[in-house]
Amino acid sequence: MDWVKVMCNLLDHRKIKMIRKGPEGHTLVLLWLLLLAEAGKSNRGGYLMISDNLPYTPETIGMVTDIPLPTVRLGLQTFSRLDMIDQEDGVVFIKNWSRYQSEEKLEARREADRKRKQRQREHERQRLLIPHVSPRSNCPPEMSRDSAGVTSRDMVDVTSRDVTSENREDGRKDETTLEHLRLLLSGTPLSKVPDSDLVAFRKVYGDSQVEQAADVAAETLRRSGEKIANPSGYLRSFCISLTIPGWYIPYEARRAAAFEREQRKSAEIVDAEESRRKERAETAARNAFWESLSEPDRSKYVSAARSEFPVTFASSLTTTYVETAKFLAWEDALLSRHDRVGGADVTVHSEG
Repeated sequence: MDWVKVMCNLLDHRKIKMIRKGPEGHTLVLLWLLLLAEAGKSNRGGYLMISDNLPYTPETIGMVTDIPLPTVRLGLQTFSRLDMIDQEDGVVFIKNWSRYQSEEKLEARREADRKRKQRQREHERQRLLIPHVSPRSNCPPEMSRDSAGVTSRDMVDVTSRDVTSENREDGRKDETTLEHLRLLLSGTPLSKVPDSDLVAFRKVYGDSQVEQAADVAAETLRRSGEKIANPSGYLRSFCISLTIPGWYIPYEARRAAAFEREQRKSAEIVDAEESRRKERAETAARNAFWESLSEPDRSKYVSAARSEFPVTFASSLTTTYVETAKFLAWEDALLSRHDRVGGADVTVHSEG
């Protein structure tokens, strides 16, 4: 952008008055205005950047503004103390940048540039696709059998659709990347980082660097439980100097491990339910078989069950005797045996 906003009452602002009354006051006010101008030219949402990966240093600022380096250092210290800039990790950031350069208008400018480049691409494609006709010739250009009947308008329509599709794809990619960053930061103080800062970080450091920095920073906070006062500055520090801890497991690996755990858990639930179903079916079949026995056969199995317990428990185990008798009868049925207790026919009868 080629402009920044400066209010007419700038010199009446209390911070500017404090600066003017201090050492090198008038020079520092000039330095502040020059920093605003440089930040506007950087077009990085308030960050003073020479290129995507190269921030302004005090030496660079002194060279660009023709202000002595000691005065530049004094100015940066003063602006930082008055909360006008953020210098975390050596990158100068103008706070409340939207006061000086409207993000909406900046985005509109970017959109206009994008459309201008789109029109340039369309023009180039049309120039390449439309066949050249010699002015000396009255004959139409030769067309292959495959291209017969295809006009330049058709070609332009196809080109326009291709460009529109590319733009939609770029928009979807940006939206997907932002959603992925929100997912990585969720559940941590970094979830408070505004979208505008995330967009600025991506432009300065690149999508890959920002995504990995966001994941490492979020995992660090999840492990430490640390409270941070400046989420954007904290995330930016990881973007600038990213060090991968030994304990770090990438997001995709964590997601794959979580998926495997869920699969195992689901399989265990299915197995447990199947075991309960089989147990219920066996209990029902065992009870049905018991009901099919004659009273004498039941008595024989109950007597056999009673003999397996001490006599001292006889009065308190009546229900247990019956259940044990059912198991004994069912065991005989499964083994297709006769007469565990003297001749009862306990063969298994298949249903229907």
